[in-house]
Amino acid sequence: MTDEPAWADGPEATHYDGDVTLTGEPGPVVVEDPADTFVRADAVTGDLKLVDAEYVFTDTPVEGGTTVGQPELRVAGDVEDGYVDRRGVEGDAVVADAEDVFVAGRAAGTLDVTGAESVFRASGDPPDTSGFESFVGWRRSGSVENPDGVALVGARHDVTVSGVTDDLTVYVVGHDHRVRVDGPRGTDADVTVRFVGYENTVRLGPYLTVADTVEGGYDNVVDADPFPVNDLIETSHDEAYGVASFGRTKVTYQAEATEDWCPNCGAEADAIIERHQEEVFLLFGIPVKTYDEGGVSYECEECAVRTDTALSESERRSVLR
Repeated sequence: MTDEPAWADGPEATHYDGDVTLTGEPGPVVVEDPADTFVRADAVTGDLKLVDAEYVFTDTPVEGGTTVGQPELRVAGDVEDGYVDRRGVEGDAVVADAEDVFVAGRAAGTLDVTGAESVFRASGDPPDTSGFESFVGWRRSGSVENPDGVALVGARHDVTVSGVTDDLTVYVVGHDHRVRVDGPRGTDADVTVRFVGYENTVRLGPYLTVADTVEGGYDNVVDADPFPVNDLIETSHDEAYGVASFGRTKVTYQAEATEDWCPNCGAEADAIIERHQEEVFLLFGIPVKTYDEGGVSYECEECAVRTDTALSESERRSVLR
């Protein structure tokens, strides 16, 4: 322990084995020698002092200069991970000699960090997670449908978010989390990802866009599935030639292009197609003479005109007028 003789003169330490969760404890509270410690937003109504942690990952500004008086509760023993729930400590708190500490949101009145090897701070303001779907603890898994937001606090969660149609914030606090986020075809939703920790992965489906990524940590990844090229192909070469069988006719089809960027709009795109229109003479579906190969036009997922496949032909024509 360093620089805090007050808690040494307090009550005898309460011995704990395993994980410890603080919920509604009167402060001051001291947690001694835990492994990882996870502090949720609005967890400590007073000040929070972190002493001699290895790494600190925080979304709360570090201000310093905090003095914590004699504790009401000392937690020690064979403590593994520590969790401080919302309003987990009514008053001040100290976490001493932890390995890593993860501090979500505006967790306390003042955050004081003393003797840490490294402090990682996410830039900007943390999100308000009061209406989010939350996963807290160790190795939690689950699925949620089109939530207002998702917050993960702890380690090694595996979460699937589906049916996303509105802008979404994914807030990841801790380490080794895996999050999959999907929306239906035609979705125009942006996803903001905020990391407080390390080695977390968020993967988006092809119809969602990464609006912003903020990192207070390291080795975090946001990845996205490529846009399916088949979504842009209305009629393939084989389908176009399979319909017409005899005579002179115009054949229109689309095929996947090999370009890395779209010659039509200039975007660097996942899916680019060539649109072909050929005038040919067919015999039993086989072209025996070509009158006009026509030109090739290009489209990608950024510039292609898409219509709702649920609309009727007359409705689609009305939309495109």
